[in-house]
Amino acid sequence: MAYLESLAPFGVKRAVLTGLDGLVIEALGRGNPSAEVLAAELASLVRHMTPLAEALSGEVRRFTLATENHEILALKVGEYVLGAVIERGMDRKAVGQELTRIALKVQNL
Repeated sequence: MAYLESLAPFGVKRAVLTGLDGLVIEALGRGNPSAEVLAAELASLVRHMTPLAEALSGEVRRFTLATENHEILALKVGEYVLGAVIERGMDRKAVGQELTRIALKVQNL
């Protein structure tokens, strides 16, 4: 089942669905970073943020990384991570809502 195709109309530069092992399950888009790099790095970030989240009596659920020109929006859904790279100034709220909608589907994997 294709989960990420609904992000295409939002102009997402790159999106991935990965497991916590960092292997790409599904990818969308082109350019840098490659799907493999994005998946591995998102999984690594989740693993490294988990102790901090646990110290705060919680778990990693979502996070954002911003650079001068891009933002990465990421959601952790069980043993999976969804991430999307968008250019700054795009409708991040709409992309975030679509990622949340996809996350509800992924929960049933």
